[in-house]
Amino acid sequence: MKRSAVWITAAVVGALALGGCSAGSDSEAPAESGPVTLTWWTWWAGAPGIADAWNAEHPDIQVKVTNVGGGTDQFTKLNAAVRAGEGPDLALAEYQWLPSYISSGVAADISEYVDGIEDQYSPAVWNLVHLGDDGVYGVPLDQAPMLLMYRADLFEQYGLSVPTTWDEFADTARASKQAAPDAVLANFPTSDAGWLAGLTAQAGGDWWSLDDGSWSVDIDGAAPTKVADYWDGLVGEGVVSAGASGTPEFNAQLNSGKILTQVIGSWGATGSSVKTGAPDTIGKWRIAPLPSWTDDDPGVGFQGGSSSLVTTTSKHPKQAAEFLAWLGSTAEGQGVMIEQGGNFPASAPGLDVYASIPQPADKAAAGQEDFHDILLDVAADTTDVTWGPNTTVAFSAYTDQVGKAIQAGRPLADALAAVQQTVRADLEKSGFDVE
Repeated sequence: MKRSAVWITAAVVGALALGGCSAGSDSEAPAESGPVTLTWWTWWAGAPGIADAWNAEHPDIQVKVTNVGGGTDQFTKLNAAVRAGEGPDLALAEYQWLPSYISSGVAADISEYVDGIEDQYSPAVWNLVHLGDDGVYGVPLDQAPMLLMYRADLFEQYGLSVPTTWDEFADTARASKQAAPDAVLANFPTSDAGWLAGLTAQAGGDWWSLDDGSWSVDIDGAAPTKVADYWDGLVGEGVVSAGASGTPEFNAQLNSGKILTQVIGSWGATGSSVKTGAPDTIGKWRIAPLPSWTDDDPGVGFQGGSSSLVTTTSKHPKQAAEFLAWLGSTAEGQGVMIEQGGNFPASAPGLDVYASIPQPADKAAAGQEDFHDILLDVAADTTDVTWGPNTTVAFSAYTDQVGKAIQAGRPLADALAAVQQTVRADLEKSGFDVE
């Protein structure tokens, strides 16, 4: 797997200079007298600790954390609050939702306040906070490049080798079924559109693209259909299961060794999903690069990851952007984020800090000596992904259509065609220019 270290080296040097300095511009109106209090909407459990660390060093810019719910709950409430002119100053924004926030007027363009931090990020990560123009609508905080997690103990027990290509993965799925008839190599997550979109990026495609203000939708194009047909075949053979991930049933299978691998964003290894869902398997997993289609794959896609935006209703955008620049692009801020939540950092300074911290004993791959090296290689091999302004519509339609297709035994490609029609029609109805 290729690894480009040029941006990492340059960024670490730049971050040391940025430190606790403002990322702002002189174009903002004169600051109000007295300290400024910023409200940050986020569901991160470690957010209060992040705010405490910042507040202790920045008495004139204080951050107050409010949890209004995660994911789609915050998405709905944030849109409503900004429309009413009552939004917070800051809000956590998963990358797939950011274009929706931009198109609906929730996310402010903060480019004038964060000039100079772009070099702290890989091009693929920085691309996630743009939308077809020079605007910057958020600061990347963490990232989730896709990788392969596998049960090293069971691979050894069943005589399996770690696959490096998708052809090898299919062969391994068949071999594992022969060795362990009551197990499967992997599960196809029927309710996770972001998973298939991430694999689509690796196959050279994008669900959405934006060119000169005009949207294209390619959810049933060659790349996503290639990925869907591949998994369709494995599900049909019975060597891969199909169902929602993260459910009690899924976790029970994971915990009992009935699912041997996870094709997943890096949070599967760095987060707490295994600790909470399959605690008996802690330390039994190992990570590897995602299998590839060809030697010249464009890179791996993302499954998750978060930025934070400044709202268009904030009265203190410069100060809000200063906090985000510290949290997302400096070694100090990213270090606090890692300490408080274990997130896999988005910036080069953060990756440098992450590589220096021993892997906690309660993580899925605890004890893997080359864990950090593999993660850094994967992070350096990501490819650009473009999310559309109606991901909520796409994700809902995907869950509905894929579930129906699996239940009826219809090709997954048919489900993608139905999602394509729904997403395109919604864009047109909403007034977007669609090719």
